[in-house]
Amino acid sequence: MDELVATMAIVCTLAFLMGYSINQGGTCAVAAVHEVLHRRRCGRLVGLMAASAAAGLVAAPLAWSGFADANLAATVGIGVTVISGAVVFAIGAIINDACLLGSLGRLGNGEIRFAALPVGLAGGFLAVAAVGFEQHPVGVSILAAPGVVAGLALLGFALILVLALWFLSGRRQSKPSSGQWSPGTAMIVLGLSGGAIYAMAPGWTYADFVQRSLPLPMAVADETAALTVTATVAGAIAAACRRRTWRLRRGTLADIGKTLLGGGLMGFGVGTIPGGNDGLVLAAVPSLSPGGVAAHVTMMLSIMAVLAARLHWQRCRSGKSHLKAQRGLSQPGPAGD
Repeated sequence: MDELVATMAIVCTLAFLMGYSINQGGTCAVAAVHEVLHRRRCGRLVGLMAASAAAGLVAAPLAWSGFADANLAATVGIGVTVISGAVVFAIGAIINDACLLGSLGRLGNGEIRFAALPVGLAGGFLAVAAVGFEQHPVGVSILAAPGVVAGLALLGFALILVLALWFLSGRRQSKPSSGQWSPGTAMIVLGLSGGAIYAMAPGWTYADFVQRSLPLPMAVADETAALTVTATVAGAIAAACRRRTWRLRRGTLADIGKTLLGGGLMGFGVGTIPGGNDGLVLAAVPSLSPGGVAAHVTMMLSIMAVLAARLHWQRCRSGKSHLKAQRGLSQPGPAGD
């Protein structure tokens, strides 16, 4: 009993740190792609790579040690269902204007509309159950036991982390404001805390909590998720208060509608791929799951393609409007007497 309480205390602390770091780093797949397209910068994208590498460096040794029955994410094969689910998730994240990680961070900032996301997720999970799409792990991770391959993978993670942190440190333009972590610090804490919590308590996220609260065949009662979700949201709010960015924003009915629709599509995606983008970044990719890696790449490319197409369309419309305005100015006025 004492061991269980101690493990729960550790997991909740990790969840708090993860929520805190998400808000500090502005972590979001949609925001990362938006930064690439609109600002020609890839700091957030590199930050996600750093978080995955840090997660791998902590999750594998935890699994090998057997501490708290830690395990790496199971391997999922590459298939049409996984790829399709990643595309659907990406579209949902774009409609919602934030992925699961980004939604949590913005909820911490006081954007109340993201509190409606679990309702949308529930709709997506029910849709997956109705059509019978389910993900089926095909085996254990190749990093499940120490060995040459696992050792080389850890060296690779370490190299990626060092290079990513070097890049992020070189991109800093000014000294962070009071209470603001550097991008590198935020991503390291996110990776270490996220990697550890996914290894120790895989079903800890609010997406898992929603899924397991529904009357579905695969739903399993898990009291851990309620505590960890609360701790994660508390961490995000604490970071926003520390940075002085917390401000209650209710959002419009249209915003709430986008969150519900986007949440439904993301819920469908979560049900068909190895978790949402949080599970991909912090569990599936660090465990070198082929399906997880493929889903993450597909998701990011899909977000990139849709946002790039939208940006091109907006620029075309802006260009046409500017051309019409110029033509209007060049038209000669009425001739005088």
